[in-house]
Amino acid sequence: MNPHSAPAPRRPAPDASVHDREETFLRRFVGRETELARFRAALDESPGTVTVLALHGPGGIGKTQLLRRFAVEARRRGRHVVAADAGRTGPTEEAFAAAADVPGTGRPVLLVDNADRLGPLEDWFRDRYLTGLPPGSLVVLAGREPPGLRWRTDPAWADTLRVGRLDRLSRAESGRLLQDAAPGRTTARGARLAFAAGHPLALRLAARDRDAPPGQTWQPAPETVAELMDRVVGPVPSPLHRQALEICAHVPETTEDLLRAFLPDQAHEIFDWLRRRPYAISGRAGLRLLPVVAEALDRDLGWRAPDAYLSLHKALRTHLQTLIRTRPEPVSLSAAGAFHHIQTRGRRLSGPGRDVHAEAGCDPVYETPCDAEDLPAVRDLAHERLGPEGVAAVDFWLHRRPHGFHLYRAARTGEIVGVLGLLTFDRWDAVETAIDPVVAVVREHVESHREPGPGERVNLVRFALLRRRPHDLAAASAAMLVRVTRELHVQDRLAWTFHAQNGDGPDGLLEYADFRRLPGGPRLAAQNVTLFGHDWGTTGMNAWCDLLDDRMLFGLRTPGGTGPPRTAALSRAAFDRAVHDLLRDWHQRERLAQNPLLHAAFVARHSGDPEQNLRRLVVRAIESIDQDPRAKGQRAAVWATYVEGGSTQQAVARELALSFSTYRRYLKRGLERVCWHLWEQEAANAARGTSAW
Repeated sequence: MNPHSAPAPRRPAPDASVHDREETFLRRFVGRETELARFRAALDESPGTVTVLALHGPGGIGKTQLLRRFAVEARRRGRHVVAADAGRTGPTEEAFAAAADVPGTGRPVLLVDNADRLGPLEDWFRDRYLTGLPPGSLVVLAGREPPGLRWRTDPAWADTLRVGRLDRLSRAESGRLLQDAAPGRTTARGARLAFAAGHPLALRLAARDRDAPPGQTWQPAPETVAELMDRVVGPVPSPLHRQALEICAHVPETTEDLLRAFLPDQAHEIFDWLRRRPYAISGRAGLRLLPVVAEALDRDLGWRAPDAYLSLHKALRTHLQTLIRTRPEPVSLSAAGAFHHIQTRGRRLSGPGRDVHAEAGCDPVYETPCDAEDLPAVRDLAHERLGPEGVAAVDFWLHRRPHGFHLYRAARTGEIVGVLGLLTFDRWDAVETAIDPVVAVVREHVESHREPGPGERVNLVRFALLRRRPHDLAAASAAMLVRVTRELHVQDRLAWTFHAQNGDGPDGLLEYADFRRLPGGPRLAAQNVTLFGHDWGTTGMNAWCDLLDDRMLFGLRTPGGTGPPRTAALSRAAFDRAVHDLLRDWHQRERLAQNPLLHAAFVARHSGDPEQNLRRLVVRAIESIDQDPRAKGQRAAVWATYVEGGSTQQAVARELALSFSTYRRYLKRGLERVCWHLWEQEAANAARGTSAW
């Protein structure tokens, strides 16, 4: 018996309420222009055979809503539409045929949701059911999985089966959907869009999620994350599978080798399971999860088990650092990119901190060395970003250190879209410091704070030039950061690292990474350069990574946002280092807020704001130097260098009419007097407690 032999039933005209609902649906439907265009083209095809459009994608991506949109389009063109849900029909041929009651005449349109649930019926559906449909029928299948390989490779269907993956919405489309889901809501719009990453269900959940308390950053509620995971991820076979998902969620790409480091006996089986998930995307570097799935899994673990989350993070970070240091450069660079990814997890930073995978339409780049034939293009970019003086500086270093330059090219065209100039110094060259004032300032800072020991090196990111085009910017800046991150790990005996920023670079990212802004001074101002530096002798690699771990979880401030935690009594050496840090950070309140002296006994004995009290006590300590008539020059050196600030030490020496060596001697002895004055107060107050005067 032919299940399609019945004549087409007469369709009643829709009543006004149905028409109004349909108009509302059309008005609020967002995106999918490409899929609609393909569907319309299929509707217009000549009635020769049965055409099948198969759409697949993860849960919540909008497959069901798109089928509804197709139904409206087909009905308005006079086609008879039949909708069936393979997930709700019985597992028999008769049950499906009854649910999909397609007429035997005309050119009907059959829309099948959850088509991947056909399972054992797929062969029957393909070979018998579809061949019984009237010529000119159009069938649309939607499911999390595409049709089986046998169907997709069958020559008989090569011209009539078209398979496509349903992807996330663009940022503009996401904004429209968010506005539609919560009309009038404007709070934390960027954070909600970033969390959802173009996923329609996540956008609707984020839109209805509660606002953040005043002064806090919006985060999705745990119940919102749980609902999203239920719909998109679903049940997981075992705790080991869940652990593998959590690893995938925390790193940008996952390979079987990475899983083997954590799940040695089950890595192959679980990786094979992972690659078959509809929310997993296979790439040349491994598997990565759909961004919203990775975000939801990562947030859920951090909320549900914060200690386990931190342990997993540290284990992954240590593993990546080992790869950076021990593997060949391509693998090392990939691991450096993953290191940066996990250390800025959840932090939306400008500049190189942006996640390349989150950038819709981002063009990939690749790195090459700088050859002689590249020099005109490099000079052109330097002129565009830095002007004529910048071209001269680039030319100088290209001649002196050509191997320190790395070029970043657009993958499609090979055009140079970024230039990184990374310089390393194991000694100072008089010509280089005389020609380049930026290097001169670096040298002065190093010599006045902590000179490198024998064999130690100083790194300077001298140039990081980018063409300001949206499609190139994210990938090129991220690739530069990967190179810099790798160099931090692989260079032996690194004493200092500096970044020379030209105008509009990533201040937030450098501060996040514990790079301190150096005083500007006229020489840097003339170059339009801001210098940031990190002293590896003060905060070594292990301590730096621990600091980044804390900031990954809590941001620049520690939990509670009121400054550093109370610590045990400082040793004299640690106390002196804290005084030096305090003076260097005198004009950077956010840095100063992390200084342990804020909770020292000599500060705690005073009521009121600890920062104001600490500043007042330090000023008194500097002024106390004048009590010794022989030390007036010392007081002036400390005051001009730190409290007034804004100049290089050589400039301060000139202003005080001192030779640089005399100024350095005065500054050192003045700092010793300030430290001793404050330490005497600390020792006395620690001995008798912190009762107020």
